[in-house]
Amino acid sequence: MVRRYWFIAVTSVLAAAVILGIGYQFWWGYTRLPVVDRAPDFTLSNLAGKQVKLHDSDGKVRLVSFFYSHCPDICQATNVNLARIQQKLNEEKLLNNKAVILSITFDPQIDTPQVLHKYADQRNIHFNGWEFLRGTPEQTKNVLTGFKVVAEKQSADLFIHSNQMFLLDKDENIRAVYKMGSEMDNNKILADIKNLAHET
Repeated sequence: MVRRYWFIAVTSVLAAAVILGIGYQFWWGYTRLPVVDRAPDFTLSNLAGKQVKLHDSDGKVRLVSFFYSHCPDICQATNVNLARIQQKLNEEKLLNNKAVILSITFDPQIDTPQVLHKYADQRNIHFNGWEFLRGTPEQTKNVLTGFKVVAEKQSADLFIHSNQMFLLDKDENIRAVYKMGSEMDNNKILADIKNLAHET
């Protein structure tokens, strides 16, 4: 009788372990983000004039977006959403130590450090864990080409550009591509950032 109960108990434990193992693998396989592409390494300048290389932030999750300060619509909505994401990441103690936001201007000729500082001040944007980056026209073109982003200047103050932002893992792999602007799903982006931040 004792042997029978012992056998049933052991069998139950083993069955539970198998079910949990399958469930874990299914969950992990379902939530693990695929590698979409490889991000291009780049060197740009932040608003303090410091040279910033992409690989300087290796080991952290990076959300990379593109904008220009005089954009009439989509860039403005994007940066409003990024400010909300920044706040949430800060509240969850992920900002800076686990994740950063990098926003690159399409138009470095107009978007000088002074212009971008004013832009940020007017929108109450703080640079805690969020860098505004700019480069020479050639550097900017190389970054856009590397990310396969299109930006064509139509007039002195208007660009036609791609509607994409990129989530990079700790090793510079692109793991997700999102639409910018009012179509951004902040909850999805935050969930993906947290997923990658805890990925080993």
